[in-house]
Amino acid sequence: MDESNDKLDWALTFLIGFGFFTTGITWSVYNSYVPPMLEEIIKNSPSWYALIGTWMKTFIGIIMVLDNIAAITLQPWIGARSDKTWTRFGRRMPYIMIGIPLAAIFFSIIPTINDLLLIIGIITLFNVSMAIYRAPVVALMPDLIPSKHRSRANGVINLMGGIGAIYAFFVGSYIYEYYGRLATFATTSVLMILALAILILKIREKKEMAELAEKEKVNIINAFKEVLSNPDKSGLFILFAILFWFFSYNVIETWFTLYGENVLGVPDYIASRALTIFALTFVIFAVPAGYLADRIGRRNTIIIGIAGLIFVLIVSALVNNITILSYILGLGGIFWAMININSITIVWEIAGNVKLGAYTGLYYFFSQFAAIAGPVIAGMIFDLVGINIMFWLSTIYLIIALVCMFGVKSGEVKK
Repeated sequence: MDESNDKLDWALTFLIGFGFFTTGITWSVYNSYVPPMLEEIIKNSPSWYALIGTWMKTFIGIIMVLDNIAAITLQPWIGARSDKTWTRFGRRMPYIMIGIPLAAIFFSIIPTINDLLLIIGIITLFNVSMAIYRAPVVALMPDLIPSKHRSRANGVINLMGGIGAIYAFFVGSYIYEYYGRLATFATTSVLMILALAILILKIREKKEMAELAEKEKVNIINAFKEVLSNPDKSGLFILFAILFWFFSYNVIETWFTLYGENVLGVPDYIASRALTIFALTFVIFAVPAGYLADRIGRRNTIIIGIAGLIFVLIVSALVNNITILSYILGLGGIFWAMININSITIVWEIAGNVKLGAYTGLYYFFSQFAAIAGPVIAGMIFDLVGINIMFWLSTIYLIIALVCMFGVKSGEVKK
């Protein structure tokens, strides 16, 4: 890595972004269509419906996070392990070359299953496969891009992920409407394999950092101890901020299609399509959010983003028209870019270049824990008081994240 390089290598950054593209497209399809699919399976099974019908949303929430348990245990360990891995394929690429094909296979199988226990097993295998490569594919960018360019580069990476999300919400919804659920999942799997081919052909990693990580005996436990023992608690505060804004995000992402059906009275694919503008504005503002952080600082950019998104969610809670709501959420996509683009770059800055995979693993531990606990807690609350409070619950989580951000004092580019 050449820290003296004054210009961002845009071509390399876009090529790296194909890895994140696979996660953006896959998780968007998964979170949009799996909850209604599970609800359909339960309702069509008299025995299952009789057993859990009263607490069906809670049960769906539990199923949606069972698969993430493998991710939260594997991702941090694999991220740290990839720091000191070296093969003829590179440092991160071996994990990417294993994880993407397995994930694509299991993902394409999901919509073919009508048995509740079997589908739980397949989505668990799918998420284990995603966990194998997710931390390494994210750590690939800071491996190859100097620190001072990472906010803008992460904007490009998330732009690629956002393009995947737009495909899922917009193109995927039309494929679903005209060709069915299986076609939506199958085309997504094909795009994952094509993205992998681009990475294999174009990305070349460097060996030096892997050797340093081996000498320093990098592992996930030591990385977490380092965060806890550091007199500067910025690392701890940013990780808890990440936890709570992903609590907020997962409430919307996991439950929005059912909110659309139960509160707004629209089909699941129409509700999914309403998130297109959110994904589109996120993509458009991804790179500018990195430039903004260069001007006013990563921390300040995130704080403005959180405050703006709180405003958007409060307004959204008062709107009952799906078309108007989609435009309001489009504004939210801009603020979400300001948060999401710059958060992991703070984590990387605190980590230093040798432990990027380990600290990426910590980032995903906290974000994936939110993915585990968030849908379950939200499902229980919705069963008790109704899903109509979805936006208010999301707002409360964001307010806590905002408080945490005031404890972050470091993580800007070192001069």
